[in-house]
Amino acid sequence: MIQFGVMANTHPAPGADLTQMVDEVIAEAQQAERCGFDSFFLTEHHQEPSGYFPSPLPLAAAIAARTSRIRIGTGIAILPLYHPTRLAEDCAVVDIISKGRLILGVGQGYQEGDFAAFGLKVSDRVSLFEEGIEILRRAWTEEKVYFVGKRHTLQNIMVTPKPVQKPHPPIWVAALGDEPMKRAGRLGDALLADSFQLPERLKRRAALYRATAESRGRPHKVVVFREGYVAPTREQAIAEYEAGLLSTHRYYWRHGSYYQDIKKEEDLDLKRISLERLILGSPEDCVERVQTWHREVGADYFLIRFRHPGGPAHERVLRALQLFGETVIPRFR
Repeated sequence: MIQFGVMANTHPAPGADLTQMVDEVIAEAQQAERCGFDSFFLTEHHQEPSGYFPSPLPLAAAIAARTSRIRIGTGIAILPLYHPTRLAEDCAVVDIISKGRLILGVGQGYQEGDFAAFGLKVSDRVSLFEEGIEILRRAWTEEKVYFVGKRHTLQNIMVTPKPVQKPHPPIWVAALGDEPMKRAGRLGDALLADSFQLPERLKRRAALYRATAESRGRPHKVVVFREGYVAPTREQAIAEYEAGLLSTHRYYWRHGSYYQDIKKEEDLDLKRISLERLILGSPEDCVERVQTWHREVGADYFLIRFRHPGGPAHERVLRALQLFGETVIPRFR
């Protein structure tokens, strides 16, 4: 069985009403639950002028209180920015509120502004990340934690209460390059693959991830994050989704993350992004894309971002979630 989740938009458009945005995110989570999605994920960035939500866990708790079945995840929490003891405590509380529905997706981070907000250096992210995962697991499963590392020293620390899930909430590790793929295999319960990789590249890297996990006797699961949207026709889906998609990818370009061969953000169009990368179009188009990623990469879980700062509007997203739940999800159950 293939599973499906929603990657929420918590990056408001300039001038947006933030309380309205939160209400809409919660309503979209409730709609996703009604429509048969398996999970709902929240993102994180810092120092964004428009008010990008920096704290996914409080919002996850609010969603947990208003839903009953759907799993709630961070996609991702930038682990090096957190003290792992505090993160372990906060996650345990959210897991209790949700009655065992939390998934902790973590990544190393890449934006200088995120690290500068906490007086940290991007160059320290790998050691902070690796130590953080070890401390999280131990804090959730051991009565007392004694740890001496390069970045953290803990002297017989007790984390209570413990999470509902045993041994602990699953930790999904975001990765892009070869070394991060190996790290995900060593440390994670699943690989969270970013939205930029095309099937042929991700196929090789997913194999590297699986081989590393198997060599350590660890479980492995490939979760593919895709941007996508469904409408009755491909033309309608593109018309409703394109502006929002471009707003997000131009944000990535401005932050120096991708598309550095492009000189002006206006030159970044749908053709450059590549439809092959997306789950976008009619219901049949979306089914075909999911089948392709499942066949070529072995992906058995998809997180789909239906909304961006530039749209589609909330009501359209609710309709798209319903259509996806009625026409795409049942094909894989």
